[in-house]
Amino acid sequence: MPTQPYRVLLMNLGYATGLDGSLRSYLFQWYRYLYTPRKIIRRVRQSIYGLLNRENPDLCCFVEIHRKHGFVPHPHAYTSHIDNKYGRFSILRRLPFFRDNCNGFFSRNPLEFRKRYFSIGSKKLVYDIELGNGLSLLLVHFALSRETRKRQCIELKEMLQGRSNTIVCGDFNIFKGTRELSALAEACGLQIVNAHHATFPAVHPRMTLDLFLCPKNLSHVSAKVMDDIQVSDHLPVMLELRS
Repeated sequence: MPTQPYRVLLMNLGYATGLDGSLRSYLFQWYRYLYTPRKIIRRVRQSIYGLLNRENPDLCCFVEIHRKHGFVPHPHAYTSHIDNKYGRFSILRRLPFFRDNCNGFFSRNPLEFRKRYFSIGSKKLVYDIELGNGLSLLLVHFALSRETRKRQCIELKEMLQGRSNTIVCGDFNIFKGTRELSALAEACGLQIVNAHHATFPAVHPRMTLDLFLCPKNLSHVSAKVMDDIQVSDHLPVMLELRS
């Protein structure tokens, strides 16, 4: 790991609808999932650019990107990718309301990556990214159903077998608390770095849905939730790794 801290931004963009996660926003602004006014999209993009300029992350991991709204580029992005978040053969990839629903990432440095897929759930895409120096990262987006998440945890455990230096991050949708991931973390030698920092809903955070799980042998690691910026119904999280 370089002497300068390596910073990873994790963010659920909420398809750039600008909803803040309040009941009021879901009740009166739900139409934005069908049609988001251009001024809202511009406002969200400007806020994200401001965040990127301020924090200068090395790697940005995004879930819930809408392809038609445009991928949010890093000013000095070298590697970037965006793809439909559903299964490779899912009918959702072809339906109008779902085909532009994506996850993605971009990096300031050249990185190798591959796409993997859960076998269950609707949101199946898993990005497997090589960070260098033997360290890698998996970006996931778990299901809303608890039973499906249990099975995804089993599959994630299988993906992590034989890998001692892999970070896992994403929106885990664990509405009952981080104990849902305790067995996975224990079995794979991971620690939940931001277990006590709520990320949802953005307007009054109560639940910790957006998480970084890091190998326990990474000693100089920290994460912070950035509650001073509201561009989605989730708050962004920044992971910092130091040598």
